[in-house]
Amino acid sequence: MGLDECLTELLVQLGDRGLVAIVKMDGERQRGRWTVLVSGKPLGKELVRWDGDDLAAGLSRVVTTLQERVPGLLD
Repeated sequence: MGLDECLTELLVQLGDRGLVAIVKMDGERQRGRWTVLVSGKPLGKELVRWDGDDLAAGLSRVVTTLQERVPGLLD
């Protein structure tokens, strides 16, 4: 499965669980061009945010953080 398919599946899963997810690429930045932000009721008033240059690594980190904060969220 390619990154585009994985990203689509991840976003659908997050939305199905009441979360809001934003993936942004900022071409004006020299470093940290990607931002991934997840918020929503399952996280309470917290959010998960990652900024960096390797989107695949960032998505992996965000998923790991979500699983730590809300066990069973992405089972």
